[in-house]
Amino acid sequence: MPFAVGTVRDLPVRALKLCGLTWSGEVLWFSEGVLNRITSVEPVSGEVGQHLACPDVRTDLTTMSGRLVQVAGEARALRVLDPVDGSVVTELPNPRPGGLLCGLEATQHGVWFGYEDRRIVDLRDAGDLSLIDTIPVSHPPAGVTVTDDFLAYADYRGGTVNLVDLGTRREVARYDAPGNPTGLTWDGSRIWYCDHTTLQLRAIDLPGISNA
Repeated sequence: MPFAVGTVRDLPVRALKLCGLTWSGEVLWFSEGVLNRITSVEPVSGEVGQHLACPDVRTDLTTMSGRLVQVAGEARALRVLDPVDGSVVTELPNPRPGGLLCGLEATQHGVWFGYEDRRIVDLRDAGDLSLIDTIPVSHPPAGVTVTDDFLAYADYRGGTVNLVDLGTRREVARYDAPGNPTGLTWDGSRIWYCDHTTLQLRAIDLPGISNA
């Protein structure tokens, strides 16, 4: 049974369909699947910064080497964007062609890919996207992020955020988050998620991994 958890920060945003979310080290960026754009938000004030056009936004979003990477198009390719002007730097194919890529998170150890139809999360090399590891998960991941010791993924249908211990590769906790979480990101202190239901960016503190 999941543990109930409340939010510690709620940021309403102008959106019709929230998709992805990432932390740049300074601001949150979220992607929107109807307006087809990516927007930056200051997490304390809630002030909106840049709007970048991005046709065919699909699911998750991450930051890699100072650039934004958005899952885009029917094939769920990786579209790499310059965060200054939104220009497309390159587009990389979905590493699992035909797979329903939903979660995406770049870290110092590589890039994590969550697949809804396979219920797995892959870790791949950031250079050539070769496969490093695959972790099975219990529920379809709608977004993924990584803390120091845990992989977190959102179960949109179940309305939960789930933790996998990276040391043991086992799921250790399931949290009932308000609304329906999709894209996830970790800001070094707490987990943020896109709430598909209320169209907010919401932050949660989780026992053992969050810092007040």
